[in-house]
Amino acid sequence: MRHATLGLLLGWAVVADAVAAPYAFITNQKGNSVSVIDTAVGTVVKTLTVGAEPAGVAVSHDGRRVVVSNPGSRSVSVIDGGALETVAELPAGPGPLGIAIAPDGGRAYVADWYQHQLLVFDIAEMRQIGVVDVGRSPAGIAVAADGANLYVANRDDDTVALVDSRRLAMTRVVGVGKHPFGVTLNASGTRLYVANVESNDVSVVNPWTMTVIDTIAVGDRPYATALGFGERRLFVTNQYDNTVAVIDTEQGKLIATVPVGEYPEGIAAAPDGRTIYVANWFSNSVTVIDAESLKVTATIPTGNGSRAFGSFVAASTTPGGR
Repeated sequence: MRHATLGLLLGWAVVADAVAAPYAFITNQKGNSVSVIDTAVGTVVKTLTVGAEPAGVAVSHDGRRVVVSNPGSRSVSVIDGGALETVAELPAGPGPLGIAIAPDGGRAYVADWYQHQLLVFDIAEMRQIGVVDVGRSPAGIAVAADGANLYVANRDDDTVALVDSRRLAMTRVVGVGKHPFGVTLNASGTRLYVANVESNDVSVVNPWTMTVIDTIAVGDRPYATALGFGERRLFVTNQYDNTVAVIDTEQGKLIATVPVGEYPEGIAAAPDGRTIYVANWFSNSVTVIDAESLKVTATIPTGNGSRAFGSFVAASTTPGGR
């Protein structure tokens, strides 16, 4: 009986670990650091040193690997998401900013702002393995669930490029609003949402045909986007308004505006889509929003200059993510 009870307790421990809430990784550009938030308790549990002026961040699906772009040191930092340790710093191009990671954590993709390229890194081998010419001043990157296709916002071209990850080649381009920056692809790969900084709107793109099917006005200087509430809502950071715009994705219209901290930039959803996290660059904080009620439930102090541009929360709750 004693052994059976012990086994039952261990079994519960495994289950509890497997469903634990993931960490959120917030880049602090002025602090040269990453604040690690335990989303289960809503506090920073560790601060990691990375390269200079970190801005972009991406977390693998299971949370085991985190990659950070460091424009100041022209590098990419690699973080062990389980041990919460920086394990490598890899040289990148002169302007690494937007960054994404393949769902399996095998590759990282880095948008080089100045060279107008997408740099490809093998995370296991810790080295650059390829480069793709894209448009001018590439920013946000979205990766399809199967890892086959990438979508890159080319800010100065007012376009989004489709990149074949197997051939490492740009295959198609679609014109969107003015100065596209953040991009988000839904789970089924049927809709791509693009925040257009200077036209103050969001382009809705059919990624299969690479055509714009809708344009939705939001606030002043929309920067990044995230899907939540069962993907029925799109959340958009408005830098100059200090707000988050909320779009009903089924109706294709703005339904609410939520005040947050000063100069919001990066935004991400919890795996269940019920909670939204917003990095406030000038407030050095993260605002937490309930995706259903659209109420601010907490403000978490972070580091100096919190940007967190990218998918900074793991997509699933697994032992590696927590």
